[in-house]
Amino acid sequence: MEQEQPLVSVLVRTCNRPQVLRTALESIRRQTYPRIELIIIEDGTNAAEAMLQEAYADLPYTYEATGEKKGRCYAGNRAMQLASGKYLNFLDDDDAFLPHHIETLVRLIEGDAKRAVYAIAEERQILLNREDYAASVVKKRMVRYRQPFNRMLLYTMNYIPIQSILFERSLFEALGGFDERLDTLEDWDLWVRYSTVTDFTFLDQITSYYHTPYERRKKKKRAACLKDYMLPLHQKFQTYQVSMSVEQVNREMEYVIREYKNKGLMRYIRLFFRVVFLGER
Repeated sequence: MEQEQPLVSVLVRTCNRPQVLRTALESIRRQTYPRIELIIIEDGTNAAEAMLQEAYADLPYTYEATGEKKGRCYAGNRAMQLASGKYLNFLDDDDAFLPHHIETLVRLIEGDAKRAVYAIAEERQILLNREDYAASVVKKRMVRYRQPFNRMLLYTMNYIPIQSILFERSLFEALGGFDERLDTLEDWDLWVRYSTVTDFTFLDQITSYYHTPYERRKKKKRAACLKDYMLPLHQKFQTYQVSMSVEQVNREMEYVIREYKNKGLMRYIRLFFRVVFLGER
């Protein structure tokens, strides 16, 4: 029975921080889905190699270090090139899956005509302990986005965290991977491009989480970095074409208008402020 289940490639990008990587690896170890291969690409020297050999030999992983720094997009593309699974799912080294994440999304996508599925990701704001990452404290938990698939909103803001989506490898084969000229927001660019050929299925359930800084100074620095890439990203969006009927546009806009009316003006003011002024994804 196990052999009949499709192989899922979990793609991990890391860079010289093995202690951070442990959290992601432990979450993979706890997955309830049996057919997983792990592709780990380290951007730079092989800092995590010894730890992997000593502590994670039980995981079916392929590890490669780039030697010299080539960037997070190169690392992600290299991982997709090495993957052999029917489905791909990114997991950056500071993110984590809940135990049912892969099993739940595979079950959903296998019974669906759409080529990508995603669930809710919890944001965990941490007070970082630089000496011992495991001793970092989660100061705040929140769900920033609980957003069903809607192109009008996706083309305006990035509401799909990278680890929360599982997608067919065929999308990478047909449309390519990350734009290596980008150093952030590369996942948003990828989802926009993939959405030109398929809808995404949304699951209203938390199956993963990601970390962000709790300190205000670090939040501002992160937001400023994201904002710097908004203009080149929007210039890229000018080259993408999507075919939508008037009925589809009408349906998606009806949703936006309905949400606006039912949930109030303040929600959209907050979203607009975060995206435009803080540059958040």
